[in-house]
Amino acid sequence: MSPGDISGCVSGGQTGADLPGSGGGAPEWWESAEGHRLALEVLQLRVRRDILKFIGSGVASTEVVAERFGIDERRAAFHLAMLVKALVVEPCGSGFRSTPTGLLYLEKVERPSSI
Repeated sequence: MSPGDISGCVSGGQTGADLPGSGGGAPEWWESAEGHRLALEVLQLRVRRDILKFIGSGVASTEVVAERFGIDERRAAFHLAMLVKALVVEPCGSGFRSTPTGLLYLEKVERPSSI
């Protein structure tokens, strides 16, 4: 699976609002300073921002992310899990895609570029 391949993605997949312990609905912690702090901490690492840019408006598996960034799959899975916690990516089929929040971050903060 390469970025841009959205086969296997089902609209309305698991989002941050569906994560265990969130109670469903709008993610309340995004409405608090603590939620924003968490997202900023997650996105503080350049590799996570680069992974988000790499996924962009496509989909990438843990394996593809690991290969692209020269890291092992366990480390790639950890970074992807942190991006899920920050509500900027979500599981999609056998990979991950950017959430609307992630795409907005890319548009307004990172200015997407080719990696």
